[in-house]
Amino acid sequence: MKVAIIGTGYVGLVTGACLAQVGRQVHCVDTDRGRIGALRHGECPFHEPGLPALIASGVDSGHLVASDDIDQAASWAQLVFLCVGTPSVGGRIDLTAVRRAAEQIGHAWQGRNDRPVLAVKSTVVPGTTESVLRAALERASGLSAGTGFGLAVNPEFLSQGSAVADFLHPDRIVIGAFDEPSADRLLELYDPFDCPKLVTGLVNAELIKYAANSFQATLISFSNQIAGLCEAVPGADEAVVMKGVHLDRILSLSGADGPILAPAVRFLRGGIGFGGSCFPKDLLALQSFARDRGASTTMLDAVLETNRRRPTCILDLLRAELGGIEGRVVSVLGLAFKPDTDDLRESPGMALIRLLDAAGARIRGHDPLPLARHHAEAVLGPTAIVVDNAAAALAGADAAVIATAWPDYTGWNWTALAASMRQPLLIDGRDIFGGIPPGPPVAYRRVGIGRAPPTQQTRGAA
Repeated sequence: MKVAIIGTGYVGLVTGACLAQVGRQVHCVDTDRGRIGALRHGECPFHEPGLPALIASGVDSGHLVASDDIDQAASWAQLVFLCVGTPSVGGRIDLTAVRRAAEQIGHAWQGRNDRPVLAVKSTVVPGTTESVLRAALERASGLSAGTGFGLAVNPEFLSQGSAVADFLHPDRIVIGAFDEPSADRLLELYDPFDCPKLVTGLVNAELIKYAANSFQATLISFSNQIAGLCEAVPGADEAVVMKGVHLDRILSLSGADGPILAPAVRFLRGGIGFGGSCFPKDLLALQSFARDRGASTTMLDAVLETNRRRPTCILDLLRAELGGIEGRVVSVLGLAFKPDTDDLRESPGMALIRLLDAAGARIRGHDPLPLARHHAEAVLGPTAIVVDNAAAALAGADAAVIATAWPDYTGWNWTALAASMRQPLLIDGRDIFGGIPPGPPVAYRRVGIGRAPPTQQTRGAA
């Protein structure tokens, strides 16, 4: 099957490279000529484990090509995936890019009589495909949906850091179709994939994406509210509390070696909040969409507000432990919003840096990934000094905050680093050390998320 991918961002490029891997002919299109040039040489423009090898393999085999010519790609393909961005502007979804791309695709389809299909992977609010995109396609192509071309919504469920595995071994494939032939085209495309395939209407498929992201974000914010409560109760430990929750039979199955936890459990732990390119903007878009239609959004409101406050809670904790923030040297460890990505969008670590800057701290930022450090330098400017090793991050620092759960941080020589700090205070914002003990040496004053500060714990024990 001949497939065009419009937009070679995170979703588009993972989709294209993985489909090429299973034998589809894929033509990727982007307006960024630098990115297209890199792809033609088999190079990956961002960090994603496993993706560089797939791109190189696809280019070498000829199954994956790239250009900036949307007319050529759309007029050639049987199936066109729309994978352009839908950013949040003022808390509302911006459909400018998807509308423009649909018009270009429609123009390329003029005169076709073989019924190509547009499948929307861009996250769009319910009703967008049926109204905005259908109208743009019909106007530009002179064809009618259902007779001249097909229309579908095929949401992605990719997690940065594991996107290749998520695509090649999916837990489900959702196909929202305008009509049966459109659904059949996508079912044919995904025939090699052994997983549940849900075929439904366009609106349901659009809403499934938002519901899935909102559910995961809700688990995180729920856990952070429990963590906040534990931080206020001497003797409480969020890690232990949530371990007890994880053993609920709705979250685990009995195995020969003990309970087998459901994947959802990874979202049920306290931290300093979620970030990334999807959860924040998608929840804001759904919130605005619901309110425009008079639907209640009280739970979404709480999820977003809880998430917004978590970096502030870390700031308050630092202020209490250090006796003030102004002039203090604070190292923020982890700039990308999660491990195994260079994506800084809505990163809690970056949010904390801005709060620290406003409070008068002197800030150092570190991330194990060079690309993340490079992006952070460009974004932060003089706000923080971005360093590339542990010694530079912690020498002379008053405190360090682990903001991203990079495994690399557990391998640092914390005994030597403690001696280099002015005050060996460590805020383990992601609980990467799994409690006390184990963890950094006793030379550190360590404060974990979801536990009352040591002074409160002492009073509680007394």
